[in-house]
Amino acid sequence: MIILALACLMIPGQVSAQKRKTQKRAATTTARLVSHPQRDADFLSDYRLQPSGTFNLYDFNNLDYVMMPAPDFKGYVLKRNMGRKQLTLRQVSCRENDITDDDEWFERNGLQRAEETFPNEPNEEIRPRCRYNTNGYTVVSYGPYYAETSKVVIADPSLQKVYKAYDFESFKMPPGVKTPCGIPGIGFVKIEGNIMYVSHDSYSDYYGKIPDEENGYLSAIDLRTNEILWTTEKKTCSSDIEIVGNSIICGYGSSFESDYLYVVDKYSGQRVQKIFLKKAPEHVIAKGNRIYVRTYSYDYVFSF
Repeated sequence: MIILALACLMIPGQVSAQKRKTQKRAATTTARLVSHPQRDADFLSDYRLQPSGTFNLYDFNNLDYVMMPAPDFKGYVLKRNMGRKQLTLRQVSCRENDITDDDEWFERNGLQRAEETFPNEPNEEIRPRCRYNTNGYTVVSYGPYYAETSKVVIADPSLQKVYKAYDFESFKMPPGVKTPCGIPGIGFVKIEGNIMYVSHDSYSDYYGKIPDEENGYLSAIDLRTNEILWTTEKKTCSSDIEIVGNSIICGYGSSFESDYLYVVDKYSGQRVQKIFLKKAPEHVIAKGNRIYVRTYSYDYVFSF
């Protein structure tokens, strides 16, 4: 009765203001991705690029770059074929590592790096920063720093022939970015058939002071048309990416956020499995029926 009486004594304007505030808060927390029509015919497993000229690793400014439009930073996923089988990961083991024993982890498990870094030049010039060996191609990323790469060149493994070059400058300033520390660079690149999967990552919650930046997403790009077929929701990928069957395995996390491993449908960009990790994943590599995950201080093995 007392609560009812107090409610009756509230000024109508205050009640309306409180209601509007609640509605506004609800609207910002219940936003969800909208699925768009399936486009399975856009995925061609046997597609191969043809060389377009010679390539010089340090003479990259004269290439004919495809200027990519900005993606949908909120996520643009396609409808998922529920009848298509996806991986289901099951944890086999988790053990602490020595943090600095990356090389030993690769050797002990018989794994190979898909990403290599070039020597760090002591300047802020645009330089080659990383190379990704994928499906018979070598993809080189360029930028002033490792974390701010925006150009990628698809070349042959000997780095003598160029296939295609892309400029992702428009990807670098999502709406939520408020500091250079949050600017996403090229995180990882993998090519399968006519699709180039590109992750763009940075800290989404930098030192706990810049919450909810639009980072950590993965995009599928059609190498024939240069169209962005889908973009995952944010905070999906800041690690290597691995493709097994219909699934992409990747992970996201940082020192100031929760850390997860995801299974993503490669045809739609939808996340289909989410696994909590103790630390942020860095390397995600498939071997046999196992997924090996290297995090900052823990090593995981998953079966599928």
